[in-house]
Order: sequence, then C-alpha cells, then structure tokens
Amino acid sequence: MNIPIVTLDKIYITPDEENIYFLDCTRINGTNGIISRKNESLDSQIIRLSKPLSNKEILLADDVVFSGNVLKNIINRFNMLEIKVIGIITSICTNQSYTYFNSNLKYGIKSNYIMSDNVIDQICERDFYFGIAGSGIMIDTKDGLYKAPYFKPYGNPYERASIPIEYEKYFSKACLERSIYLWKEIDRLKKARTKIIELPEKIINTNENEEVVKTLKREMKRL
Repeated sequence: MNIPIVTLDKIYITPDEENIYFLDCTRINGTNGIISRKNESLDSQIIRLSKPLSNKEILLADDVVFSGNVLKNIINRFNMLEIKVIGIITSICTNQSYTYFNSNLKYGIKSNYIMSDNVIDQICERDFYFGIAGSGIMIDTKDGLYKAPYFKPYGNPYERASIPIEYEKYFSKACLERSIYLWKEIDRLKKARTKIIELPEKIINTNENEEVVKTLKREMKRL
C-alpha cells in the first residue's frame, strides 16, 4: 500500500501531486512561527491538500530535522483536519528528535544519519551564498517578506549557524567573497550583469535596481 507523502522540501524530493505533495513553509526568524514563502498561505495549502488526503494516513518528509518544532506544528494542523501523520522521512536528524518522533508516531522517523547529542548545529552550504533560491531565513517586515543569508550585514551567523561572535566579521567577509566570485561567474556566463530584482527571492536591505556584484562589493568594504 502506498502511503501519501507531504514533503517540506522539493529540492531533494520531487512532488508528483499523485502520491508526493509539496507543502511550502519556512520558519520566521526569531520565532517558532511558520509561514508560506508563496502567495498561497500555509493554512490555504493545508486545506487544499486535505481534499486528496482526506481521512488518510500520511508521511511527512524534510531534508533535516533539528528541533522538530516545524514538523510538530504541521502534524497538529493536519490532525485538526482529521489527517493523521504516521511517520517522518528525513536525511539528517538529531538524536533528541529521533527519540521523540519514534515515541509519538506509528512508524516513527526514518533518517539516513542521526546526529549525536554533542552536535552544536547543522548547516547547509546554500544558506551562506547571497541570492540562492531556497537559502537563508525568512524575515517578516512591515514591507513584506524578505530573505536573509546567514552572514552579515543581512543575517546573524551566530544565531543562525552558531558561529562564535568573535569570528562573525571574518566569517561574513568570507561568505561575501564567495558570493562575489559566484555572481561574477554567473554574469560572465550569461554575458550580462545581474540585478537584485532578478534574484529568485527578495533579499533584505537591498536595492532592487542595483547590480548584485556591486551590492556585495560595497558591503564587503563596510565590514
């Protein structure tokens, strides 16, 4: 019997809208709240998904499970619509979350790698490049939703990646250098200078009409 899967990450698991469905959501910086990155709200997505999944048992899939708070939130939302989450599939999981979900779900959690209790943090390389789709943390501002990569002056590498405070500046400069190199190469290959407005997601504290490389070079000088 095929059990429907709802994935929170479509980079590693490809939705087919027949047995694998995509739920777009991310955590808001500084809170345990979650929100959709799309025009369709999180609640609206879940209500839409509840139609083909009505009265069914489902699995959730995500790339990494650290605290497990996002998944617990999603499980509660599906439960309210009488859709029962019976298991989780992930690539990487903390020992704490592994123990919790195996104790509370019918099929528990299946993970390729279990992190030890001594692990300080888990990071993904894409979060340390400027302007990459699906990277960084979502920031909710009065002007709308923006993304922030995990380095200064956009994000906080200590809070987001446990980088020691005394190394934040050096770490951020290294991230800016790598991003400059990346976007110079992209511009060379496309034979045109990329502007901020062309990026897949809006980056906080940027000018949409400015060139990406110019923006990064300026911030490099300021650090």
